[in-house]
Amino acid sequence: MDTNGSAQVLDILDKVAPAEFVPASPHNFVVRPGGSVPAESLLGDPDVSLHCLDDEHRLAYFVQAPPGVDLAGGPFLYLDQYRAARRLVTVSYETLHRLADGLPDPARLVLVYSVGRCGSTLLSRALGEVAGVRSYSEPDVFTEIALLRHEDPGRDAEYARLIRSCVRVLGNAGSNTGSGGAETLAVKFRASGIQLGDLFHEVFPAARGVFLHRDARPWLESMHQGFTPHLPDPGAQLAFLKYVLAQAPLIMPFVARHERQPTPTEAYVLTWLSVLDRYRALRRAGVPLLPVAYEALAADPKATLAAVLDHCGLPAGGVDAAYATLSADSQEGTVLSRASRRSNPAAALAAEDHAQARAVLAEHPVVGPDDPLVRGLIEP
Repeated sequence: MDTNGSAQVLDILDKVAPAEFVPASPHNFVVRPGGSVPAESLLGDPDVSLHCLDDEHRLAYFVQAPPGVDLAGGPFLYLDQYRAARRLVTVSYETLHRLADGLPDPARLVLVYSVGRCGSTLLSRALGEVAGVRSYSEPDVFTEIALLRHEDPGRDAEYARLIRSCVRVLGNAGSNTGSGGAETLAVKFRASGIQLGDLFHEVFPAARGVFLHRDARPWLESMHQGFTPHLPDPGAQLAFLKYVLAQAPLIMPFVARHERQPTPTEAYVLTWLSVLDRYRALRRAGVPLLPVAYEALAADPKATLAAVLDHCGLPAGGVDAAYATLSADSQEGTVLSRASRRSNPAAALAAEDHAQARAVLAEHPVVGPDDPLVRGLIEP
């Protein structure tokens, strides 16, 4: 319990996340009470970072990592925090907002939205190599806010305030690393992050947004290769399903229409369509987003990076440092790494899978059969 604005320390007894890519949650830890510290101390500790939310109890959870561990630039912030966590520290929403009210907005905010499996983690790492940029890949406080909004859309004012507070606290973390801080905070989201695009634009209208996408067929193959061998076991699927539904709102209408659950292939395509549909809705609403195709990033990476830096108001001289990261495996050390995919290969998609994908695409007018995004999967 948060008493008089103090922060409650929780000693970690065990880490029990059911799968590597399950979003951050208090339920991923077994803990016991460990005393309290002044809440203000969280902002001055470079080893403490904002991890997740517990909306039921209106708490924000911070992770304390070992001294000197810099979590920026890793493949996935939520996973790096989970692995490095020594203790958890909680504050109430009220205290989180009070702390954030004393912090400035980032001087520049870059938001990276994507369909996933399209180079967004690589771009996040590349941005982090540009001078003055601190880049976080998938801080799960925003995954949680997207889930909350999906389940209870009537609290937008509260979600907007949470977004502002979380951004300010994450931006503050860059000022405690001994490097003098960063002028720019870059945040790359999971696919569900785009469902918050309008709120981010409302709270941070000067933020620069980028949307990465990929053609349907290679995207589907990449999703299958990366995720299908590592789908959660039945005991964890219900917990994970709610996050899938938040990033893919088209799934439930599919279930209602067909009176069955989608296959993995159908669920993947419904996710791709949901994210693309949301991107196009945001563009129609006037939210400025730079579209970046994976195919362009692969074919002409330096020119594509230069266009991204220009859009984001970042120095053109940073393109060489950003470009130097592209040869590395941006997801090294995770189940999505190249090494993991080689050691745990998925069977190739069959003709039935492609037929299922075509059927889902045909049901949804998000893209037409002559759209280049579906080339190789649906022929006009």
